[in-house]
Amino acid sequence: MDNNIKIVEQVVEYIEDHLEDQLDLERLAGQAGYSKYHLHRMFLNIVGFPVHRYVQRRRLTEAARQLVYSDKPILEIALCAGYETQRSFHVGFKSLFKCSPRAFRKKKDFYPVQLKFCADGNKQLRGDMILDVKTVDSDKIMLAGYTFHTRFGFYGIGRCWKKLHSNKRLIYGRTDMDYLTGLNDYSSWISDTGSQPAFDYYAAAEVSSFLGIPKGMVTKELPAGRYVVFQFRGCSQDSLQPVADYIYKVWFPQSTCRLNESAKYDFAKYGEQVDSDGKSLIEYWIPIL
Repeated sequence: MDNNIKIVEQVVEYIEDHLEDQLDLERLAGQAGYSKYHLHRMFLNIVGFPVHRYVQRRRLTEAARQLVYSDKPILEIALCAGYETQRSFHVGFKSLFKCSPRAFRKKKDFYPVQLKFCADGNKQLRGDMILDVKTVDSDKIMLAGYTFHTRFGFYGIGRCWKKLHSNKRLIYGRTDMDYLTGLNDYSSWISDTGSQPAFDYYAAAEVSSFLGIPKGMVTKELPAGRYVVFQFRGCSQDSLQPVADYIYKVWFPQSTCRLNESAKYDFAKYGEQVDSDGKSLIEYWIPIL
């Protein structure tokens, strides 16, 4: 007998093969041999979205791909995505991609929001459970906090965060009270350490000025630029490596985004509001052209 993860994997594969067909919970439950109630709970627990929401996100992501890479009429793309009218497609598309299908096609930028989910039972942070993807044109970002070089391991990162949380109330002129920032600065990248790549890590808060920075803290200024921003929920202590691997190895190759090679850094913003499961909003920012 297949376990629950295997069953959800089969349901995901069935969805992929029938994205242009009529799909509802009853049909998928019949394919899985489960009641609608149990499939709904199992799918939500493993994938992170209800079945109908996952199907909608997959269809709209593939519709976005067609808008950029094909000359198909928008109405035809809408019908293939399961929408009966171009107007209802417009509303659904705009709710996910924050612009109309016509505007999205005109920009010719493909930023996939929901790629196919990999049902492997991994409950840690993962890229295919990203809630939202957007681009941000940002002014310069000024950070104040603590830094550690990872050449001899990552143990110092936790120490940086402990000191930041203890002293963040002393930081004058914070510009974003909802988030703290973890910056990976690769400008002094060392990849021949024999065990692991090494870079400078910063645990910091955004500030409006470097005046009055508490003793013992360091500062870092990032230039104005454009970013692609991935938003998801997770625990701040979880490793972001699975998310980074997904973004750089899976998401970027399928998007039209181009990395800004002169900006040798990326960073995560961790929400200060934590829910009952210990999770908060996390944003992963990557410089692009």
